[in-house]
Amino acid sequence: MNKIKNLKLYLVFTLLLSNYLTSQDSDIQLKEITVTTKKFIKNRPPMNGNPGFFLEDWKSKNNPKVKLNDSTIIIDNPPTVYGEIDFTQPLTKISKYIYGNNLGHWTNRKFLANDKFIFNFKDAGFKVVRFPGGNASNDYFWDAESIGQCPEGTPSIIYKSDFKKSTSPKLGKQGTFRTRPEDYYDFLLRSKSTGSICVNYSYALYSEIEDENERVNKAAEYAASWVYDANIKRNLNIKFWEIGNENWGKWQAGYNVKKRGIINPKKYGEHCRIFIEKMKAVDPTIKIGVVGYQKPKSRDPVQKRWNELVIPEIIDVADFYILHDYYAKYGAILNPKEMLKAIDTTYSHIKVVNQIIEKYTDKDKGYLPIALTEFNTRSNASISKNDGATNVSHCSGIFFAHAIGEIIRQGIGMSMVWDIENGYKDGHDHGMFASSKENGIAWLSPHPSYYHFYYYNKVFGDTYYESLSTNPNIRIHCSSFSSGEIGLVVVNISDKEEIIEIELKNIDSKNLAGVFEIYNKNPNSRKTGINDFFTSKDAGGPENFKKIKAINLEIKNNVIKIKSKPYSANYLLTQK
Repeated sequence: MNKIKNLKLYLVFTLLLSNYLTSQDSDIQLKEITVTTKKFIKNRPPMNGNPGFFLEDWKSKNNPKVKLNDSTIIIDNPPTVYGEIDFTQPLTKISKYIYGNNLGHWTNRKFLANDKFIFNFKDAGFKVVRFPGGNASNDYFWDAESIGQCPEGTPSIIYKSDFKKSTSPKLGKQGTFRTRPEDYYDFLLRSKSTGSICVNYSYALYSEIEDENERVNKAAEYAASWVYDANIKRNLNIKFWEIGNENWGKWQAGYNVKKRGIINPKKYGEHCRIFIEKMKAVDPTIKIGVVGYQKPKSRDPVQKRWNELVIPEIIDVADFYILHDYYAKYGAILNPKEMLKAIDTTYSHIKVVNQIIEKYTDKDKGYLPIALTEFNTRSNASISKNDGATNVSHCSGIFFAHAIGEIIRQGIGMSMVWDIENGYKDGHDHGMFASSKENGIAWLSPHPSYYHFYYYNKVFGDTYYESLSTNPNIRIHCSSFSSGEIGLVVVNISDKEEIIEIELKNIDSKNLAGVFEIYNKNPNSRKTGINDFFTSKDAGGPENFKKIKAINLEIKNNVIKIKSKPYSANYLLTQK
């Protein structure tokens, strides 16, 4: 292998004493001696971000439990990849808000009656849920049942995409189908999560009130009224609030308003100060985020200068900065390798923000904690065409096995998957749980992505450690529990099987681990397997996955040896 330096010394002994050879049965013997040294690849630098206040309510995780079955992993083949983890110095404590999700207002509120879904969601350890969108946030009126109940100046038609598309205001209490704010509140209580509410900023832009100051103040007061309803009137202590959603995008309500023109990033920042003042006057304990733009380069004039115009305006008043990442060019059809290697760009978006902070303010990089309030893979592949890895494939699950670890490693303070439930069309679905439109699987059944959050919650601890690997296709994410156990996630992002030997350095002796392997030989399949158990349905994971026991893995001299199949993830938890 090009990652193991092999020095092959061929010692050929030719005996030239002819008289002796004549009397002996002699051969020329070829002997091979292999001397191996480990050459670890250079990791991309970690901790481009700083979790900041997201760690203020950090709590230790102790005494994790997994049940072990009667089988033991035995590997006789020599290693092809080496890993190493030094426990001398941790990289970072792990924010519990890394484990988040999005609930769209369009979800049928009957989901609250689905106890199996509620338990599955809770058991995956989600600590924060965002609402009501998405794009819908900028034309959503949370307390209205009719347009007449919307705040002053709300138009009956709201335009998007340079007036090519339009929508009527989305009303929080309209109809008998969609999820209302009170349904969202109920879900937070039942799932033991906190909330992140995305308030309607764009109302400040498209309101029919002519005076700009009056428009902005009305919109800020309307946002503050939601804070009052949730945290003062109902005492829900919803911790996180966001001012708008992707307002730099043409598809957003308010991006371009007749006679007023295109959104001005500097004014957005100025307006955010007013929103923050009024919202915190209601509840000073809340944390408020401001919309940022994540890509290093853009030809769009609004996006190109968004961060440099917004950040100086909000640097002293905002609590966190919001980025979204779908890790692929819009419309791209991804194969498994492309889907998984894209995760390595996580650092770049934080770097963009840090460069602006250092250049345009008097603050140091990392001053603003980053919240990735939407993230997922994004592939335009289709099930029917079998032209790549879809968003509901086994491979899209493996994406999260690596992405969660890399998000922690890069110092992001909060992240939310997009999203809990979405529409389904031939594999084009970001929902972690199945849409009612998906064939061959029940509504709200888990997609492959779900199981990785479930096992992160089960085996990953409270503190992250940096790891080394001799192969760039083998990614190791390592954690410790405060009670001493070690949790590992070993991800193979290639189509080649490897035998991995991982040395645990400068830590107490470990003798046994439990292993959960998530694998499917077809990475494009809608099914995912856990320890060789598969579903009988058309998609998803094993029906009784919570009863699957871990496989025993003996650890000798603090060295773990494990087989890593193509496009797989192994979740390991050491035992006391």
